[in-house]
Amino acid sequence: MKRPALAAALALIAISLIIVTYRIVSLGYPLTPARPDYVWTFRFDGVLQGTGKDPLFLLSLPSQEHGQIILDESIGSGAMNFNLLKEYDNRIGVWSGRPQRDGESISYRATILFQHKGSDGTVMPPRSSYPYGVADDQIAPIEQLTGQWRTMALSTRIQVVLGFARVGAAGSGNDPNLMKLDETLEGYDDITRLLILLAAVNVPARTVEGVDLVEGVVGSPFPWVEAWTGQSWEHIDPDRMEVIPSARKFLPLSVGGMSAIRISAGKLPMKRFELTRNVVGRWRIFFERVSRSNRVLDVWSLFRIPPEFQQTFRILLLVPLGALLIALLRNIVGFQTFGIFMPVLMALAFRSTGLIYGLGIFAAIIAIGYAARRYLNRMRLLLVPRMSVLVSLVIFCFVILALVGNRLGLRQFMAVGLLPFVILTMTIERFFVVVEEHGMKTALQTTAGSAAVAVITYLIIQWEVLQITFFVYPELILFVMGLQILVGRYTGYRLSELVRFRSFRRSGT
Repeated sequence: MKRPALAAALALIAISLIIVTYRIVSLGYPLTPARPDYVWTFRFDGVLQGTGKDPLFLLSLPSQEHGQIILDESIGSGAMNFNLLKEYDNRIGVWSGRPQRDGESISYRATILFQHKGSDGTVMPPRSSYPYGVADDQIAPIEQLTGQWRTMALSTRIQVVLGFARVGAAGSGNDPNLMKLDETLEGYDDITRLLILLAAVNVPARTVEGVDLVEGVVGSPFPWVEAWTGQSWEHIDPDRMEVIPSARKFLPLSVGGMSAIRISAGKLPMKRFELTRNVVGRWRIFFERVSRSNRVLDVWSLFRIPPEFQQTFRILLLVPLGALLIALLRNIVGFQTFGIFMPVLMALAFRSTGLIYGLGIFAAIIAIGYAARRYLNRMRLLLVPRMSVLVSLVIFCFVILALVGNRLGLRQFMAVGLLPFVILTMTIERFFVVVEEHGMKTALQTTAGSAAVAVITYLIIQWEVLQITFFVYPELILFVMGLQILVGRYTGYRLSELVRFRSFRRSGT
């Protein structure tokens, strides 16, 4: 193999692999974009009624700020108005207006991807402030009485605070300092009491309200407390003052003590929260991330083109792979085909007609065209007029098939307009020439080889795993080009020739 060809091939392959590696290692692209992943669908349904005045209903919605990714969401408001508000890290859906007399059905639906543990924050958050309503003159005594706890490790501080919040000074041997601390905190509810203690010992904490992450209909949102351990948020049950086991999962709706459901001048006689677990491809999750990114390779990603064109490019990107396959089958295996473009274009057309119907239509039109071509040969027409007659014949066959398909209810016959009529016309001419020069057997073998390659190419471009992989990593086309150059420089024996000339090998021995 000559050096320029080898150098060009290796350069294209190297550039492709470098870009793919950079995307995966530095930008966090998925190694297997077609692999499925699990997502959760959160749904709220309710009926909103008025009580003389126009009601106002506020529902805290899942947020990107809570360590999750919202893939898509939809709102149902009926005749009500809907607005989306932002309050700190919370997203608030607001339904307002005048409902019908028997109430107005409202709904919210979101598909959510939960990130892996620890991905919701790797940097320690700022120290949480004291809850609203704590008197300033109480803060200094509280911090003085808990000063010895602040020297402990974060996880130990949390356990000590929980132990005190659970049993009070009585469970600590009636220590005078702890009894005084107990008296200072008297009058606060359990959650406020816990937040005060955690703030006093420099443990970032927050109140969260949400629902259990379990499939099926779930209850109304309930509160819990999250404390920062130095690596992740630890969930605390404020009723039992115990750390909740990590096996129990939650869907947070609001943080910072804000109620997840608020309503004024109205009532909600029916409300329903439901969670279901579903499977979705990683490329769909990745699309949502790329669409919000400002990095250069993300901005220039195919995910940024309009959705109505993305499906076309998913197929188009696999055409070079089909061309590589044809080159391998022709130059190395020894398949006989009518060129390269015909099998590839036929494979693309089979996506609309279906494989069986497509092959049948292809064979029928070739047979009809060959018969017409033999008749035209007697007229001794010039090349261009003869080809124009064949083009007209092929299109007329398409029309007849469409009418038959409409009559029989076969949509596949009506999709024949997507078959490459110019390529079919050229194939008819090539078929006739091969019959005249090499005989019918060779012509049929070449036709069968073309059909076989078209079928294999069709199966490749229909493979969704490859579609998604090339769509996420379009630079793989450079890799394919490098392989095409290597195949183009191959001058050895074809596999079919080893079978064809096997008698010479035997006689040589």
